Amino acid sequence: MTEQEEKEQALKNIKEFAEKSVEKALPGLIAAELKGEEVKAALTTIVNEAFKTSTIKDFDDTEKTVTDIVKAMQKQHDDLAKFVQDFRAQNAIGEKAQLEKFLTDNKDKIKDLFSAGQGFVEFTAKAVGIVTTANGINTNPPNIIGTQQAPIQNVNLREIPVVGLTTNLNTDLAAYPYTEAVPGEGDAELVAEGGTKPQIDLDWETNYAKPFKVAAYIKLTEEAVKDVRGLQDVAENYLKKKHDLKKARLILYGTGANGQPTGATVYGRAFVAGSMALQVRFTNFMDVVNAAVTDVATTHNYTDEMPYMANLVLVNPIDFFLNLVSAKDERGLPLYPQASLFNRVVIGGITILPEESIPAGKIFVGDMQAYNTTNYLPYTVKIGWVNDDFIKNQFVILGESRFHAFVKKLDQRAFIYDNIATIKTAISAVEA
Repeated sequence: MTEQEEKEQALKNIKEFAEKSVEKALPGLIAAELKGEEVKAALTTIVNEAFKTSTIKDFDDTEKTVTDIVKAMQKQHDDLAKFVQDFRAQNAIGEKAQLEKFLTDNKDKIKDLFSAGQGFVEFTAKAVGIVTTANGINTNPPNIIGTQQAPIQNVNLREIPVVGLTTNLNTDLAAYPYTEAVPGEGDAELVAEGGTKPQIDLDWETNYAKPFKVAAYIKLTEEAVKDVRGLQDVAENYLKKKHDLKKARLILYGTGANGQPTGATVYGRAFVAGSMALQVRFTNFMDVVNAAVTDVATTHNYTDEMPYMANLVLVNPIDFFLNLVSAKDERGLPLYPQASLFNRVVIGGITILPEESIPAGKIFVGDMQAYNTTNYLPYTVKIGWVNDDFIKNQFVILGESRFHAFVKKLDQRAFIYDNIATIKTAISAVEA
């Protein structure tokens, strides 16, 4: 470092020391109410003391440097002194206003005391308080102010992803016909030269599915839609989610009575172990799933029928956690990491999902492609009025669809709905 650089660094240190010293001294100077030259002299003394702290004494034009520092410090003093003076003046005004109010409120009493020639009234000035958030008053804000500050959000309804797994068709027929063919008598045979060929036949049956309707509406006022930003979008989203959730529940749990379609769990049959009975050692949950999948694939209506391929397994979330999320190997590592990451397990084209509406201990396994749905009237949103809604600035948003939902008679074997424990017991080997 050159000599000049050392001087510049030393001067910088002196200025910093002087500023800190002045900051400590300012409250006392202001309290003493020093003026003009008195302030300048006091600040000069402080700055000179700062120069004494330096090991370098030979500064260029020291007097000018001191003057410049004092000038800057004096401005800081004057600004702070003016602030204190203004604050005191505000306090004085506050006391004057309090006195004027007191005299106005007590003028009759003061007049009576003057007439009587005796007595007194007492006035005590209240100190001006610190302004805090408690000083503000919010006088009955309208309800709408909440949505202006925090816009309305969509209703967070869950989904049951089953409709997309069904065989979905488009139709404009109210009575949807479907025909199933089944083999009759006879079979193909190896025929020798000149031999008689065997005859075969088949039978068929035509059935009809009727449409079902899922619908809901919500009534709004034009004022609400205008004032609550995004309300109409939220209402339409809510209608669609409620519609889809109801449709999915009907496809799974419809009773088949009282105008409801028959759901896949109602079609579901009990597990049949067959040749798997008492054959599995150390049975776990995946053995139960695979046994049910095998039962679906190997249960036929007739010889050489194309096997059903289960693509969906539903269990209660508690069973999903106990048997999949928490399942670990001998090293303590998760057997099915996707169970906790994606809340589902996909193995060999089969999706295992947790579903709250499945009772604990139950399991549904099915080939959902055997369940047929149609878009007779795809989901539609309509906006209109009921009775005198128009003159009341009210309107209705209606969401609805009509669809067929059915399983052909031969395909009803494609679903199993049974107890996990029952299947496990049926396939577990008896330990000696």
